[in-house]
Amino acid sequence: MQSYERHAKVLELLAVERRVFTNQLARMFDVSRETVRRDLLEMEQEGVLVRVHGGATAVEREIAPEPAFSERLVAHAGKKAAIGALAATLIPRGSTVFIDAGTTTCAFARALARVGDFRIITNSIEIARLTGPAQTCDTLLLGGRPHADVPATYGEMTLSEIDRFLADYAVISPVGLHADRGATDYALHEAEVARAMMRRSRDCIMLCHSEKIGTESRVSICRLDEIGHLVTDEAAERSLRLPRGEIHYASVRPGA
Repeated sequence: MQSYERHAKVLELLAVERRVFTNQLARMFDVSRETVRRDLLEMEQEGVLVRVHGGATAVEREIAPEPAFSERLVAHAGKKAAIGALAATLIPRGSTVFIDAGTTTCAFARALARVGDFRIITNSIEIARLTGPAQTCDTLLLGGRPHADVPATYGEMTLSEIDRFLADYAVISPVGLHADRGATDYALHEAEVARAMMRRSRDCIMLCHSEKIGTESRVSICRLDEIGHLVTDEAAERSLRLPRGEIHYASVRPGA
């Protein structure tokens, strides 16, 4: 079992039991206690748990859940369209692109389909619906378990299918992007898919409208130094820096 798989299981346990124990995890994963301690240290550095004597506890944060997907589709639509259009210009034609499920990535997928000549691999049913019939892109919908709240597939089957591919880019739309905590998602299953796509890609492009910059959610996706490009809108706070990447600011039409 890889470390990221152990991390995901630890978060699942913490979501239910609020505390985990080193000995318990060592037996469960069939690894040494030292390996578990390293896992917990890495996860504490990501801000997703707090180490205590003998194990770890869940981080207690008052973080509101995301609005419904249908509400997010219409919120900040002008900014998302501008971000999607700008992001599409960063990707050479003929590239293979992982795209995770989100409303900003939907706007990006529309822009990509207008250009054409891309291979799109996505867990988003909405993105597959948008790009599949267009015949300008080769679209693959990852298998897995459909989620009740978001039109997308998740779970072990989705993660295993991601591991079958190598992509040029992973295009990810997190819930928040914070200078200290990096990119975060509200739900564990969303963060797992985003991390898996990044792991199997040469470069990562994050799509965040300005209201997401400086915010954080519950589950870590990645650090800032793992992001190759951030595409946001011109209203975003300019103090954020990517240690190894570049930030692009999209111009939004007045009234959009």
